[in-house]
Amino acid sequence: MTRVRKTMKIAQSSFFTLLSAALPAAVKQAEEAGDLKRAYGLIVRLLSKPLPAVLAGRLEYEKEKLRRIRKAYPYGREAALKVLKDKLSDLKAGELKAWINSGLITPKFIDGKERFFSDFSDNLLFLDAGLKKRLKKPNKARAAVQRYKNRRLDELLRGAAPAKYRIRARISLELRSPPREKVRCWLPFPRVADQVSAARLVAASHKNYRLSGAKAPQRTIYFEGKDRKFFAEFEYSISECVLKPPRGRGHNSIPPAASRYLREEPPHIVFTPYVKKLAAQIVGREKDNYRKAGKIYDWLTRNLAYTFVLPYDLLENISEYGLQGRRGDCGVQVLAFITLCRAAGVPAKWQSGWNICPGRVNPHDWAMFYCGRWRYADISVGASHRSEARRGFYFGNLDAWRMPANSEFGADLSPEKRHWRSDPVDNQVGEAETRSRNIYFDGFRRKLELLSFKKIA
Repeated sequence: MTRVRKTMKIAQSSFFTLLSAALPAAVKQAEEAGDLKRAYGLIVRLLSKPLPAVLAGRLEYEKEKLRRIRKAYPYGREAALKVLKDKLSDLKAGELKAWINSGLITPKFIDGKERFFSDFSDNLLFLDAGLKKRLKKPNKARAAVQRYKNRRLDELLRGAAPAKYRIRARISLELRSPPREKVRCWLPFPRVADQVSAARLVAASHKNYRLSGAKAPQRTIYFEGKDRKFFAEFEYSISECVLKPPRGRGHNSIPPAASRYLREEPPHIVFTPYVKKLAAQIVGREKDNYRKAGKIYDWLTRNLAYTFVLPYDLLENISEYGLQGRRGDCGVQVLAFITLCRAAGVPAKWQSGWNICPGRVNPHDWAMFYCGRWRYADISVGASHRSEARRGFYFGNLDAWRMPANSEFGADLSPEKRHWRSDPVDNQVGEAETRSRNIYFDGFRRKLELLSFKKIA
C-alpha cells in the first residue's frame, strides 16, 4: 500500500512524466494486440516486484487505462449494425464489411472479441459526407445554427467592426448514482485574459466554493459535498478578434515571454523526425513567421479530416496521432498546428473551453500563435468552411462564440486531484472524484447551457 501511495503522489506532481516511462515490451505487445486481460496480468506481476518509481507509476496508470479502453469500445458487431440501421436508410448487406476494408470504420479486437468505437457511426459520416443523404433524421438544427453563425462571420468579412458581447451560461454535473462519500468537483470557469475582459459568478450549487485565479491556466470553480448535483452559472464579456495581417516580412522577433512556446512538451508536443521533416516540407524556404504559420494552417485545413477520437488519456502522442493518420477532432488538430509551428520556429499555444451560441454549446479547442502579437487559429472550424474567405478568417482572427477556460494543456487543477484525471489534457466539462476513486465521464451527466448572448459594444 505504501508503494502505491508514493506512486500516486508522483503521478499527481507530473502525470506526463509517467508517460515518458516506456511500457515493458510484453505489456505493450499485449495491449496493442487487444489482449487486455493478459496485459493486466503482466502489469500485476511486474508491480509485485521492486521498480523505479516512475515505471511503477506508469504501470499503475496502465491498469486504469485498460479499463478505459474497454469503455471506449462499447459495441459488438450486432450492436454496431443496429446503430447503423437506426441512423441510415437502406443499409445493405456487406456495407459494414466494405467500410471496414476501406478504413472508414476501424473495429478493435479486445480479448478476442470484435468491438466498435463509441463514435464510429459519426466518424463514418465525417469521412464519407455522401452518406448524409441517407440519414433518417438529418440534423436540421445544426444546419440552422451554422447559418446563424455564418451571417455574423460574413459581416466581419465585409468589414463590420468587431463587437463585444456579454454572455451568461451554465454548466451542470450530475452523478449517475448517489455518492457514498464526499465528492470533490471541478467545473470550468471563464478565464479573464486575451479576448475575455471580465467574468463573474452569478449562482452556484454550493455556498462554499473555491474559484481559481482569473488567469489560471485551467480555471475552475471547485466544490466539495456529499451531493449528487453541482452547477455554476456565470457571466462574462468577450470580444471578437479581427486583426489585419502584419505589413511586410520579417516578423520574427520573439520576446522572452513567448519563447517558452517554442519548446517541446512531451508527450504531446514532440519534434519527432516525422514532425521535423513535415514542418520543413510545409514551410519550405519561407523565413517570415506569420507566413510560416499560414502555410501550416493551410496544409492542415486542407489535409486533415475531422473525426472523433479516443479519449485523450488513451493517446500516446496526440499531435503525431493526427499528423500520421491525417484525421482527428479539434484538439488533435490544434496540437498538430502547435507542434508544427514550434518545430518551424513559430511560438504557438493552446486555448480551449466551449464553442457557444444560441442552439448549440459544445467543448472546443483552438490555438494562438505569436507574430509580433498573439493571434488566433482555429483549424477545425476553418476547415469546415467551403468558402475560402470563411476558411481564411480563422487564421489570425476569432469569432466571439467562445467560452475560454484553459490557456495550457495538461495544467494542474486547483486544488490538485488525488486520483487520475478523466481528461489529463483538458478541462471542458468538469472533473469529479471521491476520497477512494476518480469518477470517470460515464459516472456523471454533464449539461452546458447558453442562457443569454447580448451585444454590448
